[in-house]
Amino acid sequence: MRPDRPSDDESGPTIPATDEAEAEFRRAYPRYAETAVLDELRRTEFARLEAGGHVYLDYTGAGLYADSQLREHLELLSDNVFGNPHSVNPTSAAMTELVEHTRAAVLEFFRASPEDYVAIFTPNATGALRLVGEAYPFRAGDRFLLTFDNHNSVNGIREFARARGAETAYVPSVPPELRVDRACSPAISETWAGSTTTCSPTRPSRTSPESSTHSSGSSRRTKTAGTC
Repeated sequence: MRPDRPSDDESGPTIPATDEAEAEFRRAYPRYAETAVLDELRRTEFARLEAGGHVYLDYTGAGLYADSQLREHLELLSDNVFGNPHSVNPTSAAMTELVEHTRAAVLEFFRASPEDYVAIFTPNATGALRLVGEAYPFRAGDRFLLTFDNHNSVNGIREFARARGAETAYVPSVPPELRVDRACSPAISETWAGSTTTCSPTRPSRTSPESSTHSSGSSRRTKTAGTC
């Protein structure tokens, strides 16, 4: 296909098809202009996307660092000397202070009280779920409840449950959005009432629609206080 569409006058200049399509789109959806701040953010903080012609969509898998974050981090490392936070010396004390400040900032961002929550740093979400699987006190007779469609890192918790005598049950997902069917709620409640059940947090597989992340999921142990 030709990238340019000729004007009515074949001898005149051509109008790029992409520009014409964008103008038509903006006329049809005038509220799109409200997202101009995102264009400015891309231009100022993620110019490398524009330079490489990238359209990045995998923010669920890995977020991109902004240019200002990179500059500030480089400045932090250039101006300071950090040691092992588990040791007692000036450089280790500086590292400990920075780590604890970061923990506090994370809790503040999520409005989570430090009386109830602790921020734990892990390599990634898969590493965090592995820690949950290793530490969770599954017992014989417990039931590990999963949504039918999950990322493999969530499915992996089944092995920890099985090793301790717990069984795994699944809640069906309804296409096309693969959300949990509301009709299943009574069945889930009945399951919880009948035994000690752990309900996995929802983390969709990479083939699921993005909307599946909105499925309600929590990690809890029935008949006990606190959360996993």
